[in-house]
Amino acid sequence: MFLLDKIMLLFNNQDVYIGYSIDEVTKIISVLTENNIKYKHKVVKLLRSDERFSLRRAGVNMNYDTQHIVSVKQSDNEQAKYLVNKVLHSLNSKK
Repeated sequence: MFLLDKIMLLFNNQDVYIGYSIDEVTKIISVLTENNIKYKHKVVKLLRSDERFSLRRAGVNMNYDTQHIVSVKQSDNEQAKYLVNKVLHSLNSKK
Protein backbone atom coordinates (compact mmCIF):
# COMPACT_ATOMS: atom_id res chain seq x y z
CA MET A 1 0.00 0.00 0.00
CA PHE A 2 2.91 2.35 0.74
CA LEU A 3 4.23 1.97 -2.81
CA LEU A 4 0.79 2.70 -4.23
CA ASP A 5 0.62 5.93 -2.18
CA LYS A 6 4.03 6.99 -3.56
CA ILE A 7 2.94 6.31 -7.15
CA MET A 8 -0.33 8.20 -6.66
CA LEU A 9 1.56 11.16 -5.18
CA LEU A 10 3.81 11.28 -8.24
CA PHE A 11 0.94 11.42 -10.74
CA ASN A 12 -1.85 12.97 -8.73
CA ASN A 13 -0.24 15.82 -6.82
CA GLN A 14 -0.79 19.54 -6.42
CA ASP A 15 1.83 22.13 -5.49
CA VAL A 16 0.84 23.96 -2.32
CA TYR A 17 4.06 25.96 -1.89
CA ILE A 18 6.74 27.21 -4.26
CA GLY A 19 9.29 29.52 -2.70
CA TYR A 20 12.84 30.21 -1.63
CA SER A 21 12.67 30.44 2.18
CA ILE A 22 13.95 27.48 4.19
CA ASP A 23 12.19 28.86 7.28
CA GLU A 24 8.82 28.84 5.51
CA VAL A 25 9.38 25.33 4.14
CA THR A 26 10.34 24.02 7.58
CA LYS A 27 7.19 25.40 9.19
CA ILE A 28 4.99 24.19 6.30
CA ILE A 29 6.39 20.66 6.47
CA SER A 30 5.94 20.68 10.24
CA VAL A 31 2.26 21.67 10.03
CA LEU A 32 1.57 19.14 7.26
CA THR A 33 3.17 16.39 9.36
CA GLU A 34 1.17 17.41 12.44
CA ASN A 35 -2.03 17.07 10.39
CA ASN A 36 -1.05 13.69 8.88
CA ILE A 37 -0.86 15.04 5.33
CA LYS A 38 1.64 13.24 3.14
CA TYR A 39 3.79 15.58 1.11
CA LYS A 40 6.65 15.62 -1.36
CA HIS A 41 9.43 18.19 -0.95
CA LYS A 42 11.46 18.94 -4.06
CA VAL A 43 14.57 21.14 -4.03
CA VAL A 44 15.63 22.83 -7.27
CA LYS A 45 19.11 24.35 -7.44
CA LEU A 46 19.24 27.15 -9.99
CA LEU A 47 23.04 27.14 -10.21
CA ARG A 48 25.18 24.04 -10.46
CA SER A 49 27.80 23.58 -7.76
CA ASP A 50 30.65 24.29 -10.21
CA GLU A 51 29.00 27.62 -11.17
CA ARG A 52 29.07 29.07 -7.68
CA PHE A 53 32.29 30.97 -8.43
CA SER A 54 31.84 31.61 -12.14
CA LEU A 55 30.90 34.72 -14.05
CA ARG A 56 27.49 33.18 -14.78
CA ARG A 57 26.41 33.92 -11.21
CA ALA A 58 27.32 37.61 -11.46
CA GLY A 59 24.28 39.65 -10.52
CA VAL A 60 22.38 36.64 -9.14
CA ASN A 61 20.94 37.08 -5.66
CA MET A 62 22.14 33.97 -3.81
CA ASN A 63 19.04 34.09 -1.55
CA TYR A 64 17.15 32.82 -4.61
CA ASP A 65 19.59 30.06 -5.58
CA THR A 66 17.50 27.24 -4.11
CA GLN A 67 13.79 26.81 -4.86
CA HIS A 68 11.57 24.63 -2.66
CA ILE A 69 8.39 22.96 -3.94
CA VAL A 70 5.98 21.20 -1.59
CA SER A 71 3.30 19.00 -3.17
CA VAL A 72 0.43 16.99 -1.71
CA LYS A 73 -2.12 14.51 -3.02
CA GLN A 74 -5.05 16.11 -4.78
CA SER A 75 -7.45 14.80 -2.13
CA ASP A 76 -5.51 16.72 0.57
CA ASN A 77 -5.07 19.84 -1.55
CA GLU A 78 -7.72 22.07 0.04
CA GLN A 79 -6.77 21.31 3.63
CA ALA A 80 -3.06 21.65 2.84
CA LYS A 81 -3.55 25.01 1.10
CA TYR A 82 -5.52 26.28 4.07
CA LEU A 83 -2.75 25.21 6.47
CA VAL A 84 0.01 26.65 4.25
CA ASN A 85 -1.80 29.99 3.98
CA LYS A 86 -2.30 30.04 7.74
CA VAL A 87 1.44 29.42 8.32
CA LEU A 88 2.53 32.01 5.78
CA HIS A 89 0.09 34.57 7.18
CA SER A 90 1.39 34.04 10.72
CA LEU A 91 5.00 34.38 9.53
CA ASN A 92 4.25 37.60 7.62
CA SER A 93 2.32 39.14 10.51
CA LYS A 94 5.40 38.72 12.77
CA LYS A 95 7.57 40.83 10.44
